[in-house]
Amino acid sequence: MNFISPEVMTKTQTSEIAKGNPLWDFALWAYNEPDVEKSCLALQNRLGADVTMIMFCLWLARRGTPGNYLARYLGAAIKLSRDWQRSFVEPLRTCRTNFKDFIINTDMGGEELETASELRNRIKQCELDMEQLQMLAMYSLVIDTETDEMRAVALQKQDATNNLNVYFSATGVKLDPLGQAHVVRLLQSVFG
Repeated sequence: MNFISPEVMTKTQTSEIAKGNPLWDFALWAYNEPDVEKSCLALQNRLGADVTMIMFCLWLARRGTPGNYLARYLGAAIKLSRDWQRSFVEPLRTCRTNFKDFIINTDMGGEELETASELRNRIKQCELDMEQLQMLAMYSLVIDTETDEMRAVALQKQDATNNLNVYFSATGVKLDPLGQAHVVRLLQSVFG
């Protein structure tokens, strides 16, 4: 997932799409923990990692899903996330970014600038809505109810590490030392 910045997420009401979706709730919480945004964006921008998939791997571990269950979900989750990002989220993000550049590089002022800024904010909200719907679709992939919510945090952290390693390997993301440091920070922020 290529999340919108936390200030947008915290200022925006969670839409009806995301209500009752534990994966989205987890992603919002985790993304606002110290170092998570920076680490996710670094993994995305430097190594091509998918932030949605990172959150999915962390969430499975956090909810107590044993690490060996990742194989049940990984293929479908990667395909869904790639297709969703390419078809819906990335075009909206490109539009929003290009529109921002247009606004900055023109001589708009007053009401015209205000109208353009409002339109850009609506595009940003559509992008967030698409990400919420993507998380709902990914959540629906997890059809079992087998979790161990009392699973020790150390075991959850180990499951998350394994989940991320399997995801990175399956998608060809090669972690260099800096990438590994970002993963360590993610795990520390989410699992303590």
